[in-house]
Amino acid sequence: MSASIDFFDELVRAEISLYNAVDARMKAEHGVTVGTIEILSLIAQAEHARVDDIVRALDLRVGTASKIIDRYAAAGWVERIPNPDDRRSSWIVLMDAGAKVLAEGTPTFEASVTDLVSGLSSGELRTLRALLVKLAASVDARRPA
Repeated sequence: MSASIDFFDELVRAEISLYNAVDARMKAEHGVTVGTIEILSLIAQAEHARVDDIVRALDLRVGTASKIIDRYAAAGWVERIPNPDDRRSSWIVLMDAGAKVLAEGTPTFEASVTDLVSGLSSGELRTLRALLVKLAASVDARRPA
């Protein structure tokens, strides 16, 4: 295979392995996925989160993100409230139950990632992150509008 395909394969395998390992620990210890913690964190950090914000942040489809929010609302983790500035959209508000899931799951998420990347030095981690950010920006710049 070519160097480009080898690079792609190694990058994707590393991402999948890391994600699956963290996700398995999250499910085992808290009964939630990495995606749940990511989405609840986005909602918690935003002043007025909308489904569209989640779509852009996580590169999801609108229907997928909306269904996720519907499930979280049914679980009592979030609530949709009307957006007073735009009747076509709603804000997503983190409820106490969702804040509890986030507070309990975040330390496990962080500890899992820290453990799994412990073979890299802090300098290597900074370099890897900078390269991944640069790669993502390059891919985004070439993505059709």
